[in-house]
Amino acid sequence: MKKLITVLFIITSCSFFNVENEIPDNLIPEEKMVDIIYDMSIISVSKGVNKRILENNGMRPKDYILNKYEIDSLQFVVSNKYYSQNLEKYLYIYENVLNKLENNREEVTDSIEKKNEKRVIIDQQTNQGQLKNNKNLKPKLSSILNSNILEN
Repeated sequence: MKKLITVLFIITSCSFFNVENEIPDNLIPEEKMVDIIYDMSIISVSKGVNKRILENNGMRPKDYILNKYEIDSLQFVVSNKYYSQNLEKYLYIYENVLNKLENNREEVTDSIEKKNEKRVIIDQQTNQGQLKNNKNLKPKLSSILNSNILEN
């Protein structure tokens, strides 16, 4: 009898823990969550680089994100909790965030390389223009060497 009561107690107690992940009423769509988490990542990195600039410009990152996507903090927390309980959806969201971050990194790297190439070309053109304008100048090194040779 005691065994039967124990088994029934275990079965009924386990049934209370089998709560399904219910979809919240104001769930943020997956693609919008990708954009939100991407922007949060970019802002987080920029805060780490120079937080003072953000503060001096009066930017509050959390408020900026909430206003941009027209959501409130509770809606984000509930949506994040829902997606975190469904591993496939959560992985999908974060894989897309990582892809966007990688694409952004490649764009920035390409932009920096192009800017550096333009700078080199401008410097070369400037140096060539200065040499043409200064043909009358003689190199000072040869006169210094000649004077040193004569002294010895």
